[in-house]
Amino acid sequence: MSQAANDAVAEMQVLNNVALFDFIIGGSTGEKTVEADDFIREVGKMLPRGTFSWVSKYRSEAKREILKVGVARRVNNRVRGYFVPLEQAGSLSTKLKKIKADFQAEKSKFLANLPIIIEDWANSPVNSGVTSSGQSRATLIRQHAPKQEDLDRLLSFDTSAIRVGSTEFFGADDALQTEVKGLVGQAALEIADDVKKSWKGPNAGRTSSRVLGLIRRIRNKAVAMGVLSPKFSRLAEMCDKVLSAVPEGQNIEGIEFLMVSSLLSRCMKPEDILAEDSVKFDPLDVQLPDTGVEAQQPATLAQPDTSDLFLVIGEATPNNEATQATDQADTEQPAANPVTTEPVAETAVEPQTTLELVL
Repeated sequence: MSQAANDAVAEMQVLNNVALFDFIIGGSTGEKTVEADDFIREVGKMLPRGTFSWVSKYRSEAKREILKVGVARRVNNRVRGYFVPLEQAGSLSTKLKKIKADFQAEKSKFLANLPIIIEDWANSPVNSGVTSSGQSRATLIRQHAPKQEDLDRLLSFDTSAIRVGSTEFFGADDALQTEVKGLVGQAALEIADDVKKSWKGPNAGRTSSRVLGLIRRIRNKAVAMGVLSPKFSRLAEMCDKVLSAVPEGQNIEGIEFLMVSSLLSRCMKPEDILAEDSVKFDPLDVQLPDTGVEAQQPATLAQPDTSDLFLVIGEATPNNEATQATDQADTEQPAANPVTTEPVAETAVEPQTTLELVL
């Protein structure tokens, strides 16, 4: 067997360690389509805006929980399930069952209130007008609004989880083989997207300790994706190092911010996550770049700009030991030799003459 064939077999071994999860909520896959083929979009035209927002809430919650430990299976740029490591499959199924139970409870309340929702919407002033058919919008809403029994059937929460045992029927032509080869890149892309959506970047110079929640999320995802590549296991180790080095409960700045920034900046691009130098990368190997500037700052402040300002005004120069020493010498000299007082007197008159000319 050739090396390429051996690599292909090794890649497909991933299927032994994952389960394929999928879910459909509310009669819709949640994908954007050109045609309005989603029943929620159709019946929603007869109900107030946002009537089915609770459905979207549970769809987003389920997807968020799956992506914490799984990676999307994409077929022609459409999501067709999520590969989840077997170690996380049990706990994930428990969470999805809880989300489904909450969905069913809210669905029951919604169906019980549906007649009131329809009547209130029909009585709304925005529906008081008459259509081209001669009927009022309120009348049409009462006639064509969805029935409770129809929505009870269509508002569903369906889940599934299977294990793929073999791809021998189509062999190398099985599309699943191409999907499996792309799982590593897909997982890195999902981590990078999460970071770009959740982190503002290193320019702020500081951040709150809430960013540690993002690092934990990256860490947990990387641990789960370790079944795909050891590079994800290395990423999880880097997250652990940063979490151990950065204190919680306070703003993160200085050297701690540089550690966080170093890690998250690397996670913003999937190619950086999967780079070969990830083994050598250490997010704690950072130093403050402005240390030298801070050390020179006192010398900059000690420059004689302020003293020049005092000299222009005609006052004595403060905090200038050299000037004070000269003044003391000039003050002592007239006592020893009175003749030298005349030049001193002439020098003292000059600022006054200058002030009179300026005025």
